Amino acid sequence: MKNFISKHKNTVISFLGVAVILILIGILWITMGGADQNKNTSAQQTSSQSDYYLPNASESDKMSIDEMDIERVRVTKLLDIKESGGDWGGESIVQRTQTFMVKILTGPYKGVEAEMELDLTDITGTGKGVIVAKEGDRLLGYFVMDYSTYTLHGTCTGFQRDIPLMWLALGFTVLLILFFGRGGIKSFSALIITCLMLIFVMIPLVYNGMDPVLAVVIFGFATIVVTLLMVHGPSVSSLAAGMGAIGGVLTSALIAYILKSVIWITGTVDEESISLLYTDNGRNLDVAAILFAAIVIGSLGGTIDVSVSIASSLEELKEKMGENITGWELARSGMSIGCSIMGASLNTMILAYVGSSFQLLMLFSAYNISLEEIINNEMIAVELLRALAGCFGLLMSVPITSVTAAVFSSKGNMGSLKHTDIQLVKNLSSMKDKLSAAWKNALNEASNQSQSKPDTQEEPQINLFERARQHYDEMNSEEEKNMHVDKGE
Repeated sequence: MKNFISKHKNTVISFLGVAVILILIGILWITMGGADQNKNTSAQQTSSQSDYYLPNASESDKMSIDEMDIERVRVTKLLDIKESGGDWGGESIVQRTQTFMVKILTGPYKGVEAEMELDLTDITGTGKGVIVAKEGDRLLGYFVMDYSTYTLHGTCTGFQRDIPLMWLALGFTVLLILFFGRGGIKSFSALIITCLMLIFVMIPLVYNGMDPVLAVVIFGFATIVVTLLMVHGPSVSSLAAGMGAIGGVLTSALIAYILKSVIWITGTVDEESISLLYTDNGRNLDVAAILFAAIVIGSLGGTIDVSVSIASSLEELKEKMGENITGWELARSGMSIGCSIMGASLNTMILAYVGSSFQLLMLFSAYNISLEEIINNEMIAVELLRALAGCFGLLMSVPITSVTAAVFSSKGNMGSLKHTDIQLVKNLSSMKDKLSAAWKNALNEASNQSQSKPDTQEEPQINLFERARQHYDEMNSEEEKNMHVDKGE
């Protein structure tokens, strides 16, 4: 046992660290009543869904439906499509209902064939909002027993989309393991743990009353620790990357928390947030805070990516250079590496957030809405805030990771600090030198131009009266001279 532990020391430490984090998260979940809340939430969702899909059922039928689950079915035979007039929001819309036979694949009626209906009403009027079922399609739906005829009648709630997605995820997992081996298994395991914590821990905690920003900070810390320990193991680079990632997440959370009231965000920017208010049930959910918690989650992955890249690069650089590089020089190298990474990361983050609002931007363009109106629209403002908060998180993770990795790699021996070792000071000094040189060049050019001009005196202004008088005197003197000559004087 001792030999195994000493041989796989890093692996044992990683799994113990992950276990401690999961235990602490579990204690927090139990303390906040996450289990009871999750159960109550699922019961409320089942009740609301059954009432929605079967509005014409009797009260006794509704009570029995609330205790039933959605069943999986396969279409075996198409029957017909019925049309009838209807009213939707004051507008007349043709209601279409497709009827077909299905074979029940799950539940207490497994193997039984029954009739099922699918609502094909297109409220958009474009004909693109519905999908007609075909033989062999797999659907989901509720079933209710008609005790007068002892026949089952089903109502379709949607198509089975989970199976194709599961096959796609399985293909990705297989390729990940084939390409990266044990590292791929660790990465996939960390991803699964993160998703489980998000779905079964964080969401119930927020719904149960915990402050969303605080919950996302706890979730972000747990995700960072679990990911780094499982994927990279306990090392100096993992510690530095963790410090940088935590610093970036805290920066994004701080910006989100401050701007929650500064830019007047209500949080009701889409149908999901509005629907969440209807399920509040007296919990006073802060949809604005929930929105900003989503902002922090969106920046979490990019922050971890940037921090790990910088920390790993600096660790490799220290191994190659040894004592020939000081801690401050190492930190400067980390800033240079971070500058290169930030260009691509910022581009990726901005395009991701723009892509999430692409349809809305196209709608604004179709209606010729001005840029000022677009930016001040709450939904667009939220997407801009998502991008900017995430960018701030990425930005702050670079210096934190660089300095932390330099301190740990050099074991505190940072060497003498030069102004060139601090990128900000270096940039400011360079800017100052450029401005000073430009000012001196401007003064020299002005001096040269003034020296090259010939010295010219201003001509006196001509006085016409004096000029005429001078001319008259000259004429008189000339006449007197001629008179003396004629007299022989």
